[in-house]
Amino acid sequence: MTSMHRGIRSQALLLTGLLAALPLLAQPADLQQRYRHDMAQCKQAPRSHDMAACQREAGAALAAARHGHLEDGPAAYERNAHERCMALPAPERYECVARMRTPATGSVAGGGLLREAVTPVAPAASAAVK
Repeated sequence: MTSMHRGIRSQALLLTGLLAALPLLAQPADLQQRYRHDMAQCKQAPRSHDMAACQREAGAALAAARHGHLEDGPAAYERNAHERCMALPAPERYECVARMRTPATGSVAGGGLLREAVTPVAPAASAAVK
């Protein structure tokens, strides 16, 4: 490869790298906006809510996002739920995964989310004979 080709190739790689970094260049403003939103949510929380802990969490989320360690969105939530279910023993693990796939009712503000999954179980042979 001639030095001219290497120069063109390195410029193309540099341009590709810069284009790939464009979303990251806009990210700090988005992160600050998210942080301000999180802090506002802390201030609007009920009095029973620990504001100092909420603010620490908002700061930790900002720091994690700046380092690329904060994942958000449906895929991250689904993966997190699946990992929590995998920590359970086998029978409960599969029931947990089934529950996480059902729609939730309720709200966090109302006291919690409820997920329900119905698993049909065949009656035991001795119970059916009675």
